[in-house]
Amino acid sequence: MKFKSFSINQLEDVCCIQNIEYLKNNNTYFPHPVGIVIHPKAQIGKNCTIFQNVTIGAGKYNKVRNSNVPLIEDDVTVYPNSVIIGGIKIGKNCTIGAGSIVLNDIPQNTIVAGNPAQIIKYINNKNQEPYE
Repeated sequence: MKFKSFSINQLEDVCCIQNIEYLKNNNTYFPHPVGIVIHPKAQIGKNCTIFQNVTIGAGKYNKVRNSNVPLIEDDVTVYPNSVIIGGIKIGKNCTIGAGSIVLNDIPQNTIVAGNPAQIIKYINNKNQEPYE
């Protein structure tokens, strides 16, 4: 199985991702694979897209999840220069806007952006169009 990105063969040279096989099996897409850092214990769901210079790392411990690394569910897109840190959960079908700092749980079907990231839109699951 190969990544969708044509330059993914160089991913290990330009990123800090230890569990490449796990991401391959989950059909993770890296459109611009450079400067990406993913903690080896972070959980990333299926069909996620991660752009350049994204950090997914350890931080504040979450007693409910019993973890200090993020859980990112299926069909999440993380745009460039975003940081997702701590034992937080990013729900299914979320979009993380460019340059966002995510320190808290994000419910499914939402678009978030900013520092700290805040919900800016909800997504209607049936037709994928945002609504407020």
